[in-house]
Amino acid sequence: MSHPITPENVTRAELKNGIVVLVKENRTNGSITLRGRLRAGAMYETDITAGLASFTASSLQRGTKKFTFQQLNELYDSLGTSFGVGAGTEIATFGGKSLTEDFPTLLNVAEQVLREPIFPEKELEKLRGQIVTGLREAEDDTRYVAWRRFQELSFPKGHPYHRSDDGTEATVKKLTRAKLAEFHSKYFRPEGAVFVIVGDIDAQKAIDLVVKHFGDWKGKKGIPFEIPQAPPTRATRQDIAMEGKIQSDVVMGYPGIRRHDPGFYPLRTADLIFGQLGLSGRLGETVRDKLGLCYYVYSSLSAGIGAGSWMIGTGVNPRNVDLAIVAIGDEVRRLRAGGVTAEELAHAQDYLTGSLALRLETNDGVASTLADMELYGLGMDYIVRYEGLFRSVTREQILEVVQKYALLEEAVIVTAGPARNEA
Repeated sequence: MSHPITPENVTRAELKNGIVVLVKENRTNGSITLRGRLRAGAMYETDITAGLASFTASSLQRGTKKFTFQQLNELYDSLGTSFGVGAGTEIATFGGKSLTEDFPTLLNVAEQVLREPIFPEKELEKLRGQIVTGLREAEDDTRYVAWRRFQELSFPKGHPYHRSDDGTEATVKKLTRAKLAEFHSKYFRPEGAVFVIVGDIDAQKAIDLVVKHFGDWKGKKGIPFEIPQAPPTRATRQDIAMEGKIQSDVVMGYPGIRRHDPGFYPLRTADLIFGQLGLSGRLGETVRDKLGLCYYVYSSLSAGIGAGSWMIGTGVNPRNVDLAIVAIGDEVRRLRAGGVTAEELAHAQDYLTGSLALRLETNDGVASTLADMELYGLGMDYIVRYEGLFRSVTREQILEVVQKYALLEEAVIVTAGPARNEA
């Protein structure tokens, strides 16, 4: 069986300053995709500076030593290329795409944006206004409000997962230009950085271009890259009343696992069967289709550098909130008691292997997969092992992890919607 990613067909180089470059040649079309990961996520904020990483990442293209914001946009338009930077809790990401002949220009832009931003005050204020507007809109959305409060109740103050990556209106308004520049100077650095290049280019030429633009990049070393383990949750329910709403959203769940945890593969498979496969798995089949209690329902497992949540989200008619929570609880208990069937397991395994094959049909998919493989230390033979990792998952293993993590008696439950007397 041929694999699109193997140790033999990916070139990996580690530069002296700590940058890892991964190159996968693909001569089938004349374009190149660049994807990258930097250790510059929101984990390095505090509750007071929430939103700093995201604001910093978004501001990098607002002006550099060589290019104004307008000049960068004109350059992208003239070449038909793109480049973007963003930040989540654990990492900052960057990426772009260009025709083969324009790739040196794309890396020149990447160097400017990532290394030489100037944080022009006028552009920062425009960007701040856009972020604040987005936050105000989010705070009027029942789904977002329920999810945010769920995170706050599931993780203690000071924990990276307690905060929103976007921050709050109050914190974003207090983030100064000096704070952004300081965050960039400290955390946008070569240590732990991953550059992935996939497309119509010779591997050595790609590495040489990265060396040319980033080989002399220096930065602080030895900054810890870890998410602390959160203490166990206590059973909590909070109902948030929002005026003028006709739908309620419910988020419930419990602490999950890290990507490196050996239980990841069985729990990922269980989550797929429980709340994702087909039209939202067992939850969709029972709570939505059979009982008619919700508009949508799903489950999601967040497993990264740290242990995120295993959560369930649903949108319901306000009159059905309590009925939906009970029905979801019944499904959790059924999963804990009996695990999954052999047929469900086989279906999930087929989906997991098939969806990966589809993802690896594009340069973007290959690049993102390689970046994550490096980030989580999965090894260059991960794709070769991938099918076996999921095919070897047993019903007994799924039952074991479900009983360990689906702790309904410790669930955090948050609802957001019209007040009870309005429902």
